[in-house]
Amino acid sequence: MPLIQNKVLYADCSFENLGDFDNALAAVGATVVFGGCETQEDVIASGSDAVCIVTELIPLDERVFQACPALKLVFTNNVGTDLIDIPAATRHGISVCNNPDYNFREVAEHTLALLLSLIRKIPVADAYVRSGGYDYNHLAPLRLFEGSTVGLLGFGRIARSVAKKLTGFDVRVLFYDPYVKQTRIGQAEKTSFKTLLQTSDYLCVHAPLTEQTHHVLNAETLSWMKPGAAVVNAARGELVDTPALIDALKAGRLNGAALDVVERYTSLGPDHELCRMENVILTPHSAWLSEDAFERCKNDLTNEIVRFFKNQPLKALLNPELLD
Repeated sequence: MPLIQNKVLYADCSFENLGDFDNALAAVGATVVFGGCETQEDVIASGSDAVCIVTELIPLDERVFQACPALKLVFTNNVGTDLIDIPAATRHGISVCNNPDYNFREVAEHTLALLLSLIRKIPVADAYVRSGGYDYNHLAPLRLFEGSTVGLLGFGRIARSVAKKLTGFDVRVLFYDPYVKQTRIGQAEKTSFKTLLQTSDYLCVHAPLTEQTHHVLNAETLSWMKPGAAVVNAARGELVDTPALIDALKAGRLNGAALDVVERYTSLGPDHELCRMENVILTPHSAWLSEDAFERCKNDLTNEIVRFFKNQPLKALLNPELLD
């Protein structure tokens, strides 16, 4: 198979074409290939001659970088950066970028939708009425959201958007983020990690997934949480130890959970314990999804790759030490 010059491999993207954005890439000499990849082996087979690889779900690490000698840019089409081995990429002289801005509004809205649905037991009520029931006592007890304390674990773009949207609900907002120095931002007050868990009626998880945050909510830390509290996770499934969460729910220490994500190798289905719990809401990693987000995603992704081919500074470069 002949080599493709200036090949940009879209390994596993959720869109099948770039529409008008393809013209912008063609104008800088890039050749776009949609790989339809499902595994690292597929990426290596399709990307051995690529100068840029874009991924959404497939991890890119030392193995891929060694097999793709032409590679100069990898782009994770996500806010989170856990799919890319950044130190390995840096050793190979490969720039790494993410897509930090295109979907934070949607994730913030979805977080609030999950939170309010959990508080008001909307899925339970809907299923009950559809089954022929119409006795509101079936939903008791319900709790008033006003006057509650909402904790935000992590305080980046998404969490700050959530905090802003909570302004009209007359709730107290706390956050913990070791990288944020301010003690108060808007109505949100900074506190310690343990105090956040001990104080929050509702804990919304917005931390990045790193070695340090993997299973940050585990049997020990979940035991610190306020009795009857609830957890909302629209960040990364691996932030929460699934068996420990199930144990806390079954024991009644937690009142509920709303999860847009679960751990990567968790196989959900009708027989999974989470799926059998009325006080658990599950969505299929759709917090980011909207037609507007798709267009912003394509736009931001295309513009970053164009900057790369024009040798212009990259806006979302994650390993700036390559510039030294």
